[in-house]
Amino acid sequence: MPIKSFYFFLIILLSFYIKNLCAELLPHKASYSLNVQNIKDGSFLEGGQGQSYFEISKTCEGWNVKEDYVLIYEFPNKKMSNSFSTYSTFENFSSTKHSFELNDKSELSGENAYQGYLEKKKNNISGTLIKENIKNLSFNKDVLFPIEHLKKIIEKAEAGEKLYTTKVFFGNEEKDFIKTVSTFIGNRAKARPLGFDYIANNEVWKLKISFYTNNSKKGNPDYEIKLELDQNGVAHYYEVDYGDFEIKANLKSFEVIDEKKCN
Repeated sequence: MPIKSFYFFLIILLSFYIKNLCAELLPHKASYSLNVQNIKDGSFLEGGQGQSYFEISKTCEGWNVKEDYVLIYEFPNKKMSNSFSTYSTFENFSSTKHSFELNDKSELSGENAYQGYLEKKKNNISGTLIKENIKNLSFNKDVLFPIEHLKKIIEKAEAGEKLYTTKVFFGNEEKDFIKTVSTFIGNRAKARPLGFDYIANNEVWKLKISFYTNNSKKGNPDYEIKLELDQNGVAHYYEVDYGDFEIKANLKSFEVIDEKKCN
């Protein structure tokens, strides 16, 4: 079973803060404990746990994002299966260039590794995917890159809008690079106490994000994410609903990364 990237979900979980009503990302490191819960009748799972490590840093040209994932799935007869994933991306400040690299290893689905690069041209988005061979990629220009999308979500939330739907490129699903993403934005509310001074007494937006296969005609999403995000862009909590089961994540650690000085 491949692990969905924390960065991918996230639209979501990337940290950012609001400055002059313009979304800016906050460089940081965070780790989350993961638990498989709410398993539906008929599911092949009995439980699971793991951890994710997430980092976003600011360079002189753009944003580097890296996320490491490990999950141990529990099956009947005390059988277990390990899944590991590393996903990293770069996106420049103008969101015209985006590169990505994925390395997955799962005892259920095997290994998968590739990398790619995209650039927004005058009329479309084009680039390459490098795996065993080199494959050309081409998409309509109305597709957003991940950080570009994150900024728009925050701007919509700050403006008091409740729904935002668009198409987004995610490089961590080889067969479905593009998703139609609908974000439902709740009101700000007082955050739950988590024991971290940095986020104490903050307020959070409660978001629900639904992911659909692009051009799909079915009404139900492929999966959904619920999360609590504060005004500094820190995800206090999130859960991913796959239908048959959910993965719930609780914040374990958080650290702000100092920005590098650029000429």
